[in-house]
Amino acid sequence: MNTVLVIQPHKMLQHAIALSLFPQYQTRMTPVIPESGEIKDVDAVIIDAASLRETHGLTAQAMVSLRGWNVPMIWIDSGDSSLVPTREKLVVIKRPIERQSLQKAVAECLGEAAKTIREGSAPARDQEERSTAHAMVGEKIVKAEVIELLDVVQEAPKRKKI
Repeated sequence: MNTVLVIQPHKMLQHAIALSLFPQYQTRMTPVIPESGEIKDVDAVIIDAASLRETHGLTAQAMVSLRGWNVPMIWIDSGDSSLVPTREKLVVIKRPIERQSLQKAVAECLGEAAKTIREGSAPARDQEERSTAHAMVGEKIVKAEVIELLDVVQEAPKRKKI
């Protein structure tokens, strides 16, 4: 099983990336760019440059360290950045990240055939859920009732006095 190092300063995004790569790849997480000697036992590296830039973790020293790495790299950025390193086995993904594009990028970096996701998988279900708030009843489409969170929060529960 291939090991992928994910350099992501935000815990929630670390978990999201790990789940999107599970079970095909084993992931290791770090919030900062490690020294070159610490990445010897990984097969690929995912760097969220946009998040690192936001948290001031993408320093000049870190960029120099990245140039010495010989592992395949996935560079996640928010736009056309001049900081993208020029090297072999580099795949650039623009934010927001989608599960399929991330899996395809990792497979491409590692020289594998793209892992196929079975039909009806999470990305397809997510798209269906985002596109409509309707429910199927028999052959008739019924609009689902949406409960506003404010309505629920603003109503105080009535308590019995003892």
